[in-house]
Amino acid sequence: MNSKIGPMTDPLAQRRARLLALAADLPARCRLIELSEGNFVLRKLRKLTWFGARYLRWAAARAGLRPGVVEVPLFWGGRMRLPYSEEADFVTLYLAGVPGGPEYKLVRYFIRTLKPGDSFYDAGANYGFYTVLAAEFVGAGGEIHAFEPLPEIAAGLERNSPGPVARIVPAALWDRCGTATLYRHRLGDVFNTLEAEVTDFDPTRGPLRTEVRCTTLDEYAKEHRPPTVIKIDVEGGEKRLIAGGLETFRKARPVIAMEVWAREGGERFSLPSCLALIGLGYAAHALNEDGTTSPLAADDLPAFIRSMPAAWDNLVFLPA
Repeated sequence: MNSKIGPMTDPLAQRRARLLALAADLPARCRLIELSEGNFVLRKLRKLTWFGARYLRWAAARAGLRPGVVEVPLFWGGRMRLPYSEEADFVTLYLAGVPGGPEYKLVRYFIRTLKPGDSFYDAGANYGFYTVLAAEFVGAGGEIHAFEPLPEIAAGLERNSPGPVARIVPAALWDRCGTATLYRHRLGDVFNTLEAEVTDFDPTRGPLRTEVRCTTLDEYAKEHRPPTVIKIDVEGGEKRLIAGGLETFRKARPVIAMEVWAREGGERFSLPSCLALIGLGYAAHALNEDGTTSPLAADDLPAFIRSMPAAWDNLVFLPA
């Protein structure tokens, strides 16, 4: 698959090497942000020392001295426009140019493996970080299909669209076509979900609900080029998305990068989704720090999910 590109045949070898070099210090950058969290003067000075002008832009937006939408330089030089937010993931994007937590491993994986001509589906695109990253590699012969159901975020995703290669779809990939209830998290829209059971699992969820458009992966892929790579980040609704894409997974055999949760939430929501993919003939792989993969046996998945050091991580599923 695309992870087997050789250095002599890879037309993007130099670009991959450059982006991997730029990504080398991402874990350290994210760690600096964790160390500088809080409102104490010393921590603010640390942020100013470590992040300079980026921190000043973020602080100005927080103080209301800049527009609510801030242009964010990404770690390799790309750009995104984001609304000001104090959510941890957004703060990390502002200051480090990359999503927080263990996402840097998935970033490195995509740098290593996305190739010209790929059809990249971004399910749960939010404001489009992975959409913008994928555009660095798929080229004019590739396609990006970015799915985001909440209208105001889909509008922001449209503003961040990397051009003709990308199609922004203001809908969710789900197990049926039509409309569905989106449950909005009071801590931030990055945690929104269509899965009603997650609202019971998450005690911090507020009462905000909104009706959004949804479609299935199978129906969408009938009208468009099927995915060769799909990133799934749908906050507990992974199994419902998989149920709506059985034909596509069986016939197109895309590479799948899927967010999984740790501990109780992982055992309740992520593990059944992983097993569903294994039942479709996929093999699970854990992501190493450098973005390479290591096989993960199905019998080892429960222990892996229970012992994950972060609240979430991403697994890669390759056709077996």
